[in-house]
Amino acid sequence: MSIASGQKVGLRRAQPQDMARAHRWLAHSDLTSNFMGPPWFAERPVPTLDQFLLRFPRHYFDGTRPFDGRALVLSSAAADLGMLAWRRVDLMRDLVELDIWLAAREYCRQGIAAEALDLVCTWLQSSYGVNRFLLRPSRRNVRALRCARRAGFRETDFEPADILGRLGLDASPYRDPALLFRILPLTARLPVARETELWVFIDSEFSSLEAPALLSFGAVTADQRTFYAELEQDHPVAYSAFVERSVLPVMENAAAPRAQAAQRFATWLQQVADGRAVRLISDSGFDRWALSELLGVEDAPCGVVWQRAPVAYSELDRLSEEHRLRRHHALDDALALRCAVLGEAASKLTRREDREPEVPRLAAQRQ
Repeated sequence: MSIASGQKVGLRRAQPQDMARAHRWLAHSDLTSNFMGPPWFAERPVPTLDQFLLRFPRHYFDGTRPFDGRALVLSSAAADLGMLAWRRVDLMRDLVELDIWLAAREYCRQGIAAEALDLVCTWLQSSYGVNRFLLRPSRRNVRALRCARRAGFRETDFEPADILGRLGLDASPYRDPALLFRILPLTARLPVARETELWVFIDSEFSSLEAPALLSFGAVTADQRTFYAELEQDHPVAYSAFVERSVLPVMENAAAPRAQAAQRFATWLQQVADGRAVRLISDSGFDRWALSELLGVEDAPCGVVWQRAPVAYSELDRLSEEHRLRRHHALDDALALRCAVLGEAASKLTRREDREPEVPRLAAQRQ
């Protein structure tokens, strides 16, 4: 499936059948000696297929864990040109590291890789809510440095060892890595609401920022139709101190299996949409991750797009207090976000206690 295209190159999601040639293009092309293997890059040996799949596991090629890494094929109308992969989407640090390699020397010096990098940064920001991107080529790879700079990446002034610690990065395979960043500005405004489009405000709660496990998911339409579910955990979960203090006490202890909650949300969304296009709006990329975790797929449902709303954390605190909402409860936070985006006065909000008789008491059945 194609996700983005420019004048010179398009990006499509890689499939399991692309694993072998992705390795071949990396390890056995006429470009390989430019960035790995002796004599110039002896510290980064040419990987076997098994070693390649340790760095780029199967989920990079089947889309089952898109926030943990995904591979894309660079393509033109005439041929496939190379590979681009993003590693873990680190929403806590607002960072994702990218890797790119072309299939052959004949595709160099045409601006293909630079355009592909620009396309994927823009797509990842709009689709997953991440704004900072990193490349770590060797300083000896002059061609890669030029490509990164053409794509808008710039080198940091901080010491590499300090950056590794701050950003939780593993060590580079190179002895002389250049750390090149690109930072995209946040979108300042939401589009104008249209009668043909339904806005749904979503929020989620999870176990921790570093290693999140989805705990609950809430949604509310512009006209205040609501959905809420809490999820059962199928393995032990470590909760952060913040979650233990602020999230768990306001949960409703009515957890449902993930598949059941996903089916309920998909059904609810289809019903409230009533044939209209849907725009899911949240204040964080974590909620886009939560949507993927809940539904178990990398794409939003057909006819649904996601967008991040530029709402300050302090504003949601204020609105929660003003509207008597439970802060860090997924449904109530979605209600606060709705008020922030729509600019609705407190007197117009149907508060939780006003809605209670109209819906089942169990959170896992609440809609």
